[in-house]
Amino acid sequence: IVSHYFNHAGLKNNWIDVRNFIKTDNTYRDANVDWEKTQQLISKGVKKKALNITQGFLGSDENNFTTTLGREGSDYTAAIFAYCLSAESVTIWKDVPGVLNADPKWFSHTKKIDELSYHDAIELTYYGATVIHPKTIKPLQNKNIPLYVKSFLKPKDAGTVIRDGEKRLNIPSYIFKIDQVLI
Repeated sequence: IVSHYFNHAGLKNNWIDVRNFIKTDNTYRDANVDWEKTQQLISKGVKKKALNITQGFLGSDENNFTTTLGREGSDYTAAIFAYCLSAESVTIWKDVPGVLNADPKWFSHTKKIDELSYHDAIELTYYGATVIHPKTIKPLQNKNIPLYVKSFLKPKDAGTVIRDGEKRLNIPSYIFKIDQVLI
């Protein structure tokens, strides 16, 4: 729909069905990416320096049956394409101003974290921060591709950048999980 609308409005784009590019095993609700096949298909079939539009969250197995990539699969799709195309950066659009030190659904006074190392971002997500899934960060870390987390409500705001670096998280972070306590 988006591709068709853009073409109708004069914004030329290339529609690609992600199931023809991201190849996975047959674990249908949390599929594992076959990185070698996926790399070959994306490198060969995706037009560079063009506006490519695809769907997220999906892949297909060796029989071309549709699989899903699990929680945060759409963000993960962006990371897969970025990795395979050696992108300069990835921007993920959320309803929050960036990565916060606590979930605004539970805490009224949160602070935006301007910059995070891949290590700190993975650690936060591992313990339950839900803004980004660790599987989204890992392929970007492997090729040192910065990840920007920005707000679609305020797109001109800086957001948070996650990248390689030694800068340590310098404010306490609070992750709220019902019936669980980790210190």
